[in-house]
Amino acid sequence: MNEEWEVDETEENEEQEQDVLSYQISSYPADITLKGYLDKWNEGQIEIPEFQRSYVWDQVKASKLIESFLLGLPVPGVFLYKDRKTNKLAVIDGQQRILSSIRFFKNEFDEKIFRLKNVLPKWEGKTYSELDDSDRFQLNDTVLRATVVQQLDPDDHSSIYHIFERLNTGGINLNPMEIRKCVYFGEFFSLLEELNKNENWRELIAKPKSDKRLRDVELVLRCLSLHDAWKTYEKPMKGFLNDFMAKIKKMTDEERTVEIQNMRDTFCNVCDILARELPQKPFHLRGRINYAAMDSIFNAVANIGNTENLSENYQTLIKDPDFIETATINTSDSKTLYIRFKRAIEVLSV
Repeated sequence: MNEEWEVDETEENEEQEQDVLSYQISSYPADITLKGYLDKWNEGQIEIPEFQRSYVWDQVKASKLIESFLLGLPVPGVFLYKDRKTNKLAVIDGQQRILSSIRFFKNEFDEKIFRLKNVLPKWEGKTYSELDDSDRFQLNDTVLRATVVQQLDPDDHSSIYHIFERLNTGGINLNPMEIRKCVYFGEFFSLLEELNKNENWRELIAKPKSDKRLRDVELVLRCLSLHDAWKTYEKPMKGFLNDFMAKIKKMTDEERTVEIQNMRDTFCNVCDILARELPQKPFHLRGRINYAAMDSIFNAVANIGNTENLSENYQTLIKDPDFIETATINTSDSKTLYIRFKRAIEVLSV
């Protein structure tokens, strides 16, 4: 990980300790045949949301999976999340396996016909319809076991974030913001990505290009969520950010539209003031960006009416012992955060 994107060490340790599920969840195995997945897909019961990572397997890898099924080799199961109200199944692990099977049944791979590639000679170059009857029947009846998970309490989908996170164990693990994109994708997440491209914001965080791992998008979320509710903040920070995104997602369309416009106006206005009035890299207290300084200064400027003395007051703030201590030690502790935010408002509003 690029050092400039690392969170404060105390905050990082806290997040690791707080990874505890506090939901009532049930799960059960389901022996679904490959043809069963195709049927559920065609009926719209199985969904792979648009916010998921794209289908990334090439034709050779997908062919090897089909070959494994034809040979009767064991294939890891998948995880599905069941919506209790609609009975639809969201794929939270196993997208590539399920889609590869469906693509083969449908004789399509991107814009080409799905012909098996780099497999045993008896199957090389064949489509599903060109297989012998015995092979087609075997594929139809092959079971790809699913673990079906559903949340019983509370009556929402808040646990899916933690389930997705815990299942995310292969390859390059998704970070918290990448998981939020999967779980909470929608109009609000699109706003976060839009605001992350703001020229003044890019200048303030001293990053001309957007981060591919969405760590700068998480900073936008942090600024907006703490501006909204810093007085009622409770650690851990990761859970607080999750809850804020869930709250926006639960709003009515009308409420969400108004809230999103207010956040857009606030963010752009604050970034404009900060870029105009403060020195370059105002959040870089010790050579790299300090998230605690960023969130508290952002909130203070969003709350003060008179910015006439902002530049001078900023210099006072970054030398203030109370502010520096709360911006560098136990930064995501509830009491520490409250003191930091209160002190930033007091000093910057003079």
